[in-house]
Amino acid sequence: MRRLLVVLLAALPVAAADDRTTDKQLELTLRDVHDRGAALHNAGDPSGCYRMYQGGLLVARQMMLHRPELQKTITAGLQNAERLPQIAGRAVALHELIEAVRTELGKAAKAAGPEKITIPPREIKADPKPAAHVGEVTDGIVGRVIWQGKPLKAVEVTFVTPGLPLPTIRQTVSGEQGVYSLPNLPPGTYTVVIKPTPACAVQNIPARYATTATTPLKVELKGQGEKFDLVLQ
Repeated sequence: MRRLLVVLLAALPVAAADDRTTDKQLELTLRDVHDRGAALHNAGDPSGCYRMYQGGLLVARQMMLHRPELQKTITAGLQNAERLPQIAGRAVALHELIEAVRTELGKAAKAAGPEKITIPPREIKADPKPAAHVGEVTDGIVGRVIWQGKPLKAVEVTFVTPGLPLPTIRQTVSGEQGVYSLPNLPPGTYTVVIKPTPACAVQNIPARYATTATTPLKVELKGQGEKFDLVLQ
């Protein structure tokens, strides 16, 4: 753990011109921590994933003297995760915590309070015919991210199977024409989380899509290769 903390601390800013710069650097660092942890988790090492997430959050908390409330959020989240009986459940809990912290870090300093959820969860039905620029699908899932009727490039698309003894966490980034793909994604019911990357042209995607607790996007894969367009409202 000590070696992990040293590596993560080296990736964080030593000094920043202002709080917004610090927040941005912390958000990008936590994104890297999340991706590394997810790779461990999906390789069958939920314990390594949990420790990666735990170490990243501990270091990030130390860099948030200007964010005392967010420090409290991290402390409470770490404590709650530690109480869970299964290591895989702890990893998923910290995945949620990292995503929540990243969302807060990405908000403007004078942003309004939390967005009210007005759209209930709904299942995105499979389209029997692949959309243009998507092509045929033989396994996993492929589709487009659509925002205000237009394809959306450079957004993180994360599929999570909550509530299982060993949940799946798979992530990709949409490319040209908003196309995303996750080959070899196992069958199951997934919650889908959407977040813009810094390269995304649209940064005001509603916050409800940023966590599994609030996203209205649910998909069910039957293992035959499917196409889902993720329509954001």
